[in-house]
Amino acid sequence: MQKEVGFRRNVYLIMLTILGLAVLIQVARSQLVLQFKHNDEHLKERAAIMARAAAPDSQAAGVMTDELFCLAYLGDDPPSVELKENTARTLSYLKRQVQEVDLNTDVIDYKACTAVLLATGELDALESGAGLEEFVHHGGAAFLMTTPVIGDRFHQMYRKLGIIEFEYPVLSKGVRLLSNVLIAEKGLEVGEEIVSNVSNPVELDAESTKLIESEDGIPLMWKRQYGAGNFIVYNGDKLHLKNSRGLVVGGVSMMQPDFLYPIFNSKIFYIDDFPSPIAKGIHPAIYQQYGMELPTFFQDIWWPDMLKAARLYNVKYTAAVIQSYNDEVNPPFRDPVDQEWHQLVSYGREVVKSGGEIAIHGYNHQSLQTNKAIADYLGYQIWNSQEDMEESIKEVNRYIKTAFPNFTPMSYVPPSNVLGREDGREALKKAWPEMSVIASLYDTDYEGRAYVQEFELSKDGIIEMPRVTSGYFETPYTRWLEANTITSVGVFSHFLHPDDLLDHARGRDQTWEKLYQDFSDYLERLHRTYPWMRDITSTEAGFDMVNVLQTKVSVTKEPQRIKGVVDQYKQPLYYVLRTERKIAVQENCTVQKIDENVYLVTVTGSTFSIGLGG
Repeated sequence: MQKEVGFRRNVYLIMLTILGLAVLIQVARSQLVLQFKHNDEHLKERAAIMARAAAPDSQAAGVMTDELFCLAYLGDDPPSVELKENTARTLSYLKRQVQEVDLNTDVIDYKACTAVLLATGELDALESGAGLEEFVHHGGAAFLMTTPVIGDRFHQMYRKLGIIEFEYPVLSKGVRLLSNVLIAEKGLEVGEEIVSNVSNPVELDAESTKLIESEDGIPLMWKRQYGAGNFIVYNGDKLHLKNSRGLVVGGVSMMQPDFLYPIFNSKIFYIDDFPSPIAKGIHPAIYQQYGMELPTFFQDIWWPDMLKAARLYNVKYTAAVIQSYNDEVNPPFRDPVDQEWHQLVSYGREVVKSGGEIAIHGYNHQSLQTNKAIADYLGYQIWNSQEDMEESIKEVNRYIKTAFPNFTPMSYVPPSNVLGREDGREALKKAWPEMSVIASLYDTDYEGRAYVQEFELSKDGIIEMPRVTSGYFETPYTRWLEANTITSVGVFSHFLHPDDLLDHARGRDQTWEKLYQDFSDYLERLHRTYPWMRDITSTEAGFDMVNVLQTKVSVTKEPQRIKGVVDQYKQPLYYVLRTERKIAVQENCTVQKIDENVYLVTVTGSTFSIGLGG
């Protein structure tokens, strides 16, 4: 009798185990089905974007306020022109109207200006008299964006700028943030190896609010009320750089009360070269620690750790596939001997199940371009024709379809962030009509090799959406670039490669255990600093970005509230509001405090309002 009871119990346990496995398998399948259904929706949205891009007014969503920012510069001075261009681009993201004024030929019409931004230190280039000072005194705002040249006009106005004493320019070293001019980064210190400025050593009066100083105590940025208006002064020469755009936005948003501006609010994380063929064999450090060959290490140790980090710190991976590491640039490209189809399936399924996305890096790692100097520098082959590039792209798409028949990749990451604008980009468009996003680099490449981008919808309908930072660990420069980009456009876009951990520089010769701890610390600090950012995949972020760029919004200020009207509202829109006033009643929006006097506004309807108290 006891044997019969025990047998029945075992049967029940086996049946329950089988049922549990069936449920898990069904859940996994449903997650994949849901993701692939989402992919179908993206394909429909892609068609709508292409139609809008072809419209005559596709590039202009207009400005969102009636404010006019007068941007003054010297057209015959290259640094001034460079600063002007960087500022104009930054203000375009803020959806502000800009009037450029070349002081060589024109004068500033102060009556028309809401704010004046001076992209030159040559104060003597201003009109005679005290027009700028009077403009500010009567309630205007002025941003002096580079170190003032000590001349006649400077001597006339330096006390109005809050300066008591001054000396001639020196090289100031590093930066120390005394305020949240970069959102959530008050107290951040960056050394001279990252940031240095040519600055005037100055002493400020008690009415000046110091925002940034150098490591050696020189005031670099401050705010000074003058009459009914404000001056913002940047006592340095670095605001022409893309990596300082957050300071531009911080200064602009601090010189006017109750300043609202749009952001993309996207946290995007790419793993390049994944899934891809993993080299067989032993890496001494990995084998010594784990007793594993590389494929086993990446499967059993690295990937589970990466998934764990993503779960803990709200990250969704966009994985950029490489089919082969051969260096073939001549067709046919079918079924290279080193392709790892089973890895594509297993890793790819887990990427999608975790909420991520499969993108394309390439058939192989040969950048789609024909410049010999660039190819030689990278150690790559040169493609013979655009048609050959097209064949390689068709092959990697076919390869992905064999693993995921119901999924269509829509994002592309150029190998080594290099892409030929004339041939490689055209090859992608022709061979892969569904391609929607190109994700390369944001920061300036002074060697001119990389495919450097802005956040924009190109005229041919391709979404240009650059990556900003990279690596398993934080560096002073990536922190600085991250902070400036999040403050200016609300984007964290990061990438790494699985085999970075094997590289002397990118892995710092650390064990994976230590490198993973650095990686986890990085993600934890990011999540702690910006808990409000949305974790999102490449294509999702691209389509959301287009919505922000193209949606027409009209914002007006009243004494007790900010009102907005959204033309053809589709989905939530995100804004940063900097105000010293209390937040009161909100309509069709939520207002979340993210720093001192800084709020994330989420708009949820075609009209919205934010009440402002005393």
